[in-house]
Amino acid sequence: MRSSLLLQVWPTTILISFLLLLIIVLHSDNVVVDNVLFVNGLNIAITGTSQGLGLEAATRLIADGHTVYHGCRNQERADVAVKEAGGGIPMVCDLNEFESIRQFAKKLIQEEPNLDVVCLNAGIAPSTKSTVPKVTKDGYEECIGVNHLGHFLLANLLKDHLALKGEGKTKNGGRLVITASSVHDPEGPGGAVGGKGGATLGDLSGLGMNLKSNTNSNSLPTMVDGSITYDGGKVYKDSKLCNVLFVKEAVKRWGSSDDDGKNLSILSFNPGFIPSSGLFRAPREDNWFGATAFAFIAGLIGFAVPIEVGGARLAYIATLSTDTGNNNNNDPIKNGSYFSADVRSKATTIKDGFNDQTSVSVEASNDDVASRLWDASAKIVGV
Repeated sequence: MRSSLLLQVWPTTILISFLLLLIIVLHSDNVVVDNVLFVNGLNIAITGTSQGLGLEAATRLIADGHTVYHGCRNQERADVAVKEAGGGIPMVCDLNEFESIRQFAKKLIQEEPNLDVVCLNAGIAPSTKSTVPKVTKDGYEECIGVNHLGHFLLANLLKDHLALKGEGKTKNGGRLVITASSVHDPEGPGGAVGGKGGATLGDLSGLGMNLKSNTNSNSLPTMVDGSITYDGGKVYKDSKLCNVLFVKEAVKRWGSSDDDGKNLSILSFNPGFIPSSGLFRAPREDNWFGATAFAFIAGLIGFAVPIEVGGARLAYIATLSTDTGNNNNNDPIKNGSYFSADVRSKATTIKDGFNDQTSVSVEASNDDVASRLWDASAKIVGV
């Protein structure tokens, strides 16, 4: 009789216990997977989510219960992002124009009082054969203008709002995530391919040169290092070097917790070589067969990674807690860390080899260059 009663009650007990556990998890701010702590229910703004790794990351984040604000270059692309990602809030952020960036930041602050994460992800790359630069609506070389100056302005406009502690889901300040690349390093994978010696900013004498308003633009520097001759293969690498230097200086200026209740976590990462992304549109237009064959071979030998891997890495960095116990050495993740993995690795987590122990290039480690780049960029964008 007693055994029969237990058999009747036991399934009900298990079901109730499971439901209680599910309720606890769903109402928790954090979740632990493979001994790694993540934060649940974040409010995340991402630039460049209508395609590529930005779209892949947004899709994953929305599926995991986060709210995503899609910052895209126009309303049409923002609407596409919402549809393809399965949700989110469409917003216009044209990194080609400072005024559009300012309007986006203003609207985002108004609409989301508890902003937790901003991912500076969108990027463009000109054809490696380009000898004449395209310019932004404000007159600056387009690749540096969008990839560096536009994101630099956006970060400055949002950092105070993002860093506020209080009712936000993170409880301890916000996070900036920057999509960088191994090509910022001339000694790294891809760093010296397609350009003359790889990324270097030289004396910065070409930064912020307005190529639209000057009638003698043919005699003006088109590259950050002061070179007049435009190099479409090098300029993208220069922009990624700017991104890594931005992180270095941002940590110094914004990253420390202080008495006014503000704190900011700033991380960058290398998504890997992803020839299927929209970033490689220009090379495909230059030589469709050659670019397609290269992408196929790169994937075959493991040099390239699928777009899913890049997106998973971005989503991982956006939601990863930096508290003790998250990396292989059981130490806190250092503010300003640059995450990457081995060239042929498909790792998307610290446990699998996507880690924060990666070093950056010699020039990206230069305090003086980082400081001068910051001051010059601030003057250009007006912050």
